[in-house]
Amino acid sequence: MDLGLTGKRALVTGSSSGIGAGIARMLAAEGCAVVVHGRDAARAEAVARSIRDAGGEVDCAIGDLAGDAGADAVAARAGAIDVLVNNAGGAAGTSAQSWAQVELAAWIETYQGNVGSAARMIQRLLPGMRQRGWGRIINIASAAATQPIAFGPDYGAAKAAVINLTSSLAKALGPCGVTANSVSPGIILTPAVERWLDGLREPMGWQGLDQAALERKVTETMVPTLVGRIGRVEDIGHAVCMVASPASGYMTGANIRIDGGQVQSIN
Repeated sequence: MDLGLTGKRALVTGSSSGIGAGIARMLAAEGCAVVVHGRDAARAEAVARSIRDAGGEVDCAIGDLAGDAGADAVAARAGAIDVLVNNAGGAAGTSAQSWAQVELAAWIETYQGNVGSAARMIQRLLPGMRQRGWGRIINIASAAATQPIAFGPDYGAAKAAVINLTSSLAKALGPCGVTANSVSPGIILTPAVERWLDGLREPMGWQGLDQAALERKVTETMVPTLVGRIGRVEDIGHAVCMVASPASGYMTGANIRIDGGQVQSIN
């Protein structure tokens, strides 16, 4: 299916690894000219090279979106953007084992990294979208935003704010040709999750399990999903490409869960 993305230009923030890199590669495969973003030039260029080697059109933009100077540099390098995917984020305090261990500084850093970075890029790139009469703003949230867990409260709260700001933005945009939606991944097999899984083998007595069996154990006992496996970055990439498509013009203000049924609420 041709999603109609050929000729569009997309910026994917935080795309030097993990979910962001997967989204960038899939948008490029659909015909977008992609701007890969990160704070580490070597890592961002490695992703860009993989896209270029596959025949895609790609640039790199380097900068820390937790501050205005970095956001200015990235926006200037990115140029006129049709599809903005705000994926940059992460958590400063998630490694803490209890709620009280997450210090206030971590709350602020996590908020800046997720909410501040998205707001900065929207403020810089939305005017051009409005002027051209077309655009897609896609904010990457999390299952933790609507189904909080006992640890990492700074991350879940920040991602809840991402969903809230997306809904607010959609209402503010109105019928201008620009839409705003959020995509909420559940547990996804990124390098960080792979390291976590490997660390479970010995303490849980799972040394002899292959990858599929290990995933079944984890999704049965620790992070329940209805499909019995952990998601892949491609699962998120497919959803983002669909939301980025011109065919999604009647979709705005939505939060789309791609979590294998991990979240137990209706939405």
